[in-house]
Amino acid sequence: MESCEDVGQELAEGEPCSPEQAHAGVSADAEQVINMDNPSTKDLMLAITSFKQDFNTKIDGVLTEIRIVQTDVKDCSGRIMEAEVRISTAEDEIQTLKETIEKLENKTKNLNNKVEDLEGRSRRNNLRVLGIPEKVEGNDTCSFMEKWIADTLKITPPVLERAHRITASQSSTTYPRTIIIKCLNYKDRENILKAARIQKEVMYQNNKIRFLPDLPTEVYKRQRSYDGVRKRLRELGLDKHRVIYPARLLLTNDDHTVVFNTPMDVNKYIKKLEPVTEDD
Repeated sequence: MESCEDVGQELAEGEPCSPEQAHAGVSADAEQVINMDNPSTKDLMLAITSFKQDFNTKIDGVLTEIRIVQTDVKDCSGRIMEAEVRISTAEDEIQTLKETIEKLENKTKNLNNKVEDLEGRSRRNNLRVLGIPEKVEGNDTCSFMEKWIADTLKITPPVLERAHRITASQSSTTYPRTIIIKCLNYKDRENILKAARIQKEVMYQNNKIRFLPDLPTEVYKRQRSYDGVRKRLRELGLDKHRVIYPARLLLTNDDHTVVFNTPMDVNKYIKKLEPVTEDD
C-alpha cells in the first residue's frame, strides 16, 4: 500500500492520487503516532540501552578528568612537601645565621669599646685650648703654651710633650683653630683644668679661652647628649653636677650623690623632682 508520501510524490509528478491511496497514507501516519504514544517493551529496552551507553560515555569522561585532577593533586602535594622541607631547612639556617650575627655584633661592640678605651687612654694627657688667636704662638707652639699657661693660670710651668693646632678645617673660618697640648705628666693636665675652673674666666687679648679634655669623637658626642638635661637641672637649682668619663652624669643633691648612665635616666629623675600641677 502506498503511503501519503508516495501520494505526495505522485501529485508532485502530476499523477493523480486515488481516494483509496490517500486514505491508506493517513492510516500509516496515525499508526506511527499511536506507536510513539504507546511504546513497546522493545522500544523501552532500546531507549534504556541508548541512555546507558550515553551515560557510560559521559561517566568515562568524568572519571578521566578525575584521574587527571588526582595526578595534579598528587604532584602538588609532592611539591608542597618538598617546599616545606626546604622552608624548614632555610629557617634552621636563618636561625643559625641570626645567632652568628648576634655573636659577631657583641664581639664588634666589645672591640669598639676596647678601641674607644685605648683611644681615650692615649688622649688622657691631652687638652684642647680654644680661642688662642692664630700665629701668636710663632714657630714654637710648645714653648709658647708652657709660658703662657704658667703666667695666666699662676701655676708651675707644665712640661708639654707636644703642642700643635688642628689641621682640619672648622665651620667658622674667623674663629681660630684649636690648639691641642699633650702634657708629659697627667698631674699637669689636672692642675691646668683645676686652675682654669678656679679662675672661671681666662682671657688672651680680649679673647675668651677655654680648656677642654681631648676626648674621642664618640665619647664627646655621648657627653654632649647630656646638655639638655643639665640645663633642666640648673633651672631646678641643681648646679652640683658634671659629666664624668666616659659619658656618665654625676649629680649631688641634698648631700646624696647619684650617677646616671644615660640622659633618659636623668629625665626620669627630674620628673620625680618637678612639682605636679593640678588643673583648675
